[in-house]
Amino acid sequence: MKYIKLMAKIKIDENFRNHLLSSYPLEEEVLNHLLDDLGDYFSDDLPSFISRRHQQMQKEGLKNTEIYKRIQSDLTERRFSAKPLSIRQIRRIIYG
Repeated sequence: MKYIKLMAKIKIDENFRNHLLSSYPLEEEVLNHLLDDLGDYFSDDLPSFISRRHQQMQKEGLKNTEIYKRIQSDLTERRFSAKPLSIRQIRRIIYG
């Protein structure tokens, strides 16, 4: 089976890519751009994702107590092979 590498760690099966092209009214260039964006978004490692989300929510004016809970919830919806993290573990990733 042939795979096409997308950005950092994301790979997509060529058959699936062809399926997307035939199933949706997308030009190949648009699909490639979309897949690149998805690859970028989902290629964060755990510490990078946590740090990025922490900075985003700080800019929104949220307090750390709320930020930690939201990050904890976000992690259950993301593609990570890590076990669920406690708020203390999240805080340690952010601040060392």
